[in-house]
Amino acid sequence: MNRCASSVRSALARPASRAVRTAFSRPAAISSSPFLRSAFSATARPQSVPVCRCFSSTPSRLGNEPGKYKIGQLSDREYHDVSNAAMDHLTEYLEEKLDELDVDGSDVEYSSGVLTVKLGDRGTYVINKQPPNKQIWLSSPISGPKRYDYDLDHRVWFYHRDGDLMHDLLNRELRELLGDETISVDLAEEED
Repeated sequence: MNRCASSVRSALARPASRAVRTAFSRPAAISSSPFLRSAFSATARPQSVPVCRCFSSTPSRLGNEPGKYKIGQLSDREYHDVSNAAMDHLTEYLEEKLDELDVDGSDVEYSSGVLTVKLGDRGTYVINKQPPNKQIWLSSPISGPKRYDYDLDHRVWFYHRDGDLMHDLLNRELRELLGDETISVDLAEEED
């Protein structure tokens, strides 16, 4: 390609590139550009965007009222108290339940805020405290990673994207993986 054709092509591309850059940095610029105005008006804008769960093996749980729970403003001490209680309850319960069910290759290990629950060939859960975010992170062999926040009023760990509670997810998945409907994970803090 000769130098002249290249400079003409880049000279033609500059105004279009500038218009797009301007439109995205200043939405009001769309109305002042005839090219962008026609492009944007020709596209239909949906009133609500459907939830895409392309990389998830579980369905959307929007029926759980995502707005029902709110992220509590926990002090560091409060966060450590409620997260330690949840992790301790979970560790103790899973150790007892997996011993009772005698699951091949199972192991429960809790160290430095990280709980690893191995279920043999059924997969591994990793549940860990995240003090900087005041969250508990859970990685599931079924549903993948999730980040749970604490609601002070309801005293529950919930996933803010869909309102699902951590203990509900664990109950559902562990019942499915282990084939035991009596599994009942409880992460509630004990009353003094």
